[in-house]
Amino acid sequence: MRSFYHILHSVFIFALLISYNPALCKRYKYTVEELIDAHLFWLEPAKTAFSLDIEPISYPDKCELKQLHLNTRHGSRLPIPDDISYYYTLIIKRKKYKNPFLLRNNFQLVERGELEPYFDGLQSRKRYAKFWKGVRYSPEVIKFQSSATSRTGASSMAFSEGLFNGEGPLDICKSKPVYVWSLPTEQDYILQPHYACARWNQTVANNNTVLNEQLYSYGNKTLKPIADRLSKEYNIKPHLDPNLLPYMFTYCQFYVVRFNRTDTWCSLFSPKELLLLRYYWDLGSYYTLQYGDPFNQRLGCGYYTQLVNGVEDYLNGNSFMIADIKNSHGFTLLILFTTLGVFKEKEPLTADFTYEQIKKVRFTEYVSVPWSSTFYLEIYTCSDDHNKVLIRALLNFKPFLIPGCKSEYCEWETFKKILGDKIGCDFKKMCAFP
Repeated sequence: MRSFYHILHSVFIFALLISYNPALCKRYKYTVEELIDAHLFWLEPAKTAFSLDIEPISYPDKCELKQLHLNTRHGSRLPIPDDISYYYTLIIKRKKYKNPFLLRNNFQLVERGELEPYFDGLQSRKRYAKFWKGVRYSPEVIKFQSSATSRTGASSMAFSEGLFNGEGPLDICKSKPVYVWSLPTEQDYILQPHYACARWNQTVANNNTVLNEQLYSYGNKTLKPIADRLSKEYNIKPHLDPNLLPYMFTYCQFYVVRFNRTDTWCSLFSPKELLLLRYYWDLGSYYTLQYGDPFNQRLGCGYYTQLVNGVEDYLNGNSFMIADIKNSHGFTLLILFTTLGVFKEKEPLTADFTYEQIKKVRFTEYVSVPWSSTFYLEIYTCSDDHNKVLIRALLNFKPFLIPGCKSEYCEWETFKKILGDKIGCDFKKMCAFP
């Protein structure tokens, strides 16, 4: 395999090629909406992300919604530091070419990424109108938590602006200040369990033989023909490294995110090729965050432990909290769903999947949890003969069945039995390495 520096050098040369030859960028033409609606990126389609045509929920018979637990992904952002650093680490031979992404802005929300969580807050207010009616903010009643990152902290603030729009004392917009708390990343077993877990870092994120084999195989079988086409069509020398293509795909995404443009990197690939490139990242997520590694089926236990404790403290009269609103990451949500045992593909994802099989893959970061996705857990108390407590799970406001539950409204005791010994797990012991 060529060195990482050589791959980056290829990125640089290819960037110069397309930046100085605009005609080369016109092979495929797309609209921004076309690519977003195809779930090729981490962007939620605007028709749902910014809609306020929201119907309030209805409650089960003789039941009242008593508590909301929300874990939402942050809004749309700029690239990670490694991506932004690519051009800065190289010898620039043509001074006219400038890296459009500034290192100081790494991971920062774009304007759309500030609006998305704000609209999530507005939508929550409308969908849960009866629940929120008459509720005044107090940090003991409504808790906001984010991971220790600027993008999640800012998204939490934007969500609170949407939720408490016009109910505060600040300025003409009547903004309401809220308290958002965080744990240090290396200690955050709730919202960043992957980074707080040494075992995951050493055996799943790194030194993952199965993942490396899958990506190597996929590069040779599926990515190489695309690299061969580009090399031949655009006379690229030395030959384009297939390992470069997934990064070209991410640049395609970030040109859409930052500049609302599809006429640069995106235009180099056919619709089929874009999906094949996305699947490279789907494979990575599957083997590091989902069912591709059994460890992930326990990694989210810390979140569910604090969830159960929060619900039972309220039910037993030991807590005033009616809403626990958390802002985290796509990584986090995939881990939580895997630990809960939901959103499992019919067969394990592999490098051997055909294009037709890839089109049917549904439970990936791109399809299921784009930026600003919401994972709600509703807690109901019922006044029937059994005084039941029910829990319902929703992803982006769509209810889903938890395996082992008889309906989407799952009895609380059944839910706890499903989680089993994941409740009260010894996260520190589980994650110790070696």
